[in-house]
Amino acid sequence: MRTVSSSAGEALQTAAEQGRICAIATAGHRDLAARATAYPALLPHRPFDPSVFAAVAMATAFAAPWCTPEQLRSANRATIWGYAAHWRIRHIESDDDVIVLIDRCRAVAHGAPAGQHDELGRFLAEIVAELTPSPAFAARRGLWWAELERMLTALHREWRWRAAQRAEPDGHRPTLHEYLDNSATIGSTFVDLTHWLRSGDGPAIAHLHELITVSREVQRVLRLVADLAAPPGRDSASGGLDTLLAADRVTLQEQIGHLVDRCRELLRPLEVRCPHHASYLSRQLGFSSGFHRITDLWGGL
Repeated sequence: MRTVSSSAGEALQTAAEQGRICAIATAGHRDLAARATAYPALLPHRPFDPSVFAAVAMATAFAAPWCTPEQLRSANRATIWGYAAHWRIRHIESDDDVIVLIDRCRAVAHGAPAGQHDELGRFLAEIVAELTPSPAFAARRGLWWAELERMLTALHREWRWRAAQRAEPDGHRPTLHEYLDNSATIGSTFVDLTHWLRSGDGPAIAHLHELITVSREVQRVLRLVADLAAPPGRDSASGGLDTLLAADRVTLQEQIGHLVDRCRELLRPLEVRCPHHASYLSRQLGFSSGFHRITDLWGGL
């Protein structure tokens, strides 16, 4: 009988595990593609091409490879919903219209029906409907509403920064501290909380506030890593990082190092109390770092 060397056997096992995770990601990708079909005006092919859905599904699957596709569905959908909200708000022309959109999202999150032509609201209503049967969500929906509010407020603040920059290019720009305090624009803590409340896992719920604290620190890292990976010309053309933030790239890279150290410090006690969920946050950092060394989420946009 032919035997396999230990190194070859380990390679086989590693590849099999990676293949399993990619299968979870593929299922997530297909679900997100179906949401794009359901909401074509909200998720148009540009910028939401298939590679965006694939990247989101891979990030989620590699962060929590012990979960099933069904257990990760809410996280995937919440991620894409957040990107869609960001994209929609970023291209609104008036502050009053931003306020109207945010008010609609807030109402739907609290149970109001979405309008027939309000695809952003209808997609959010789907997410709420999937969360509602979870006892963890029922008992803590106030936390979820607050995190959604935090993300929408951050998106509105960023819109006002961009509007001010367009009106007065040489005017005040956010400091690095202000920019990082507004990192909820990427919505990763909103997604994490959605995932934890959907799963209702005991250790996660028992240490939810501690996990949220670390998640917000991770969110700051993800914000800067994504910004640094984006092509400079694209950001400048749209009023992004290059024109918005008064800090050079070397400073941002140094800040990422400090933030990662802070995340590791906060994660250390959680590695004992809720190891899966501490690993989930650590794996987010690792996946984002590796992914953005090669490309960024939006490709050639």
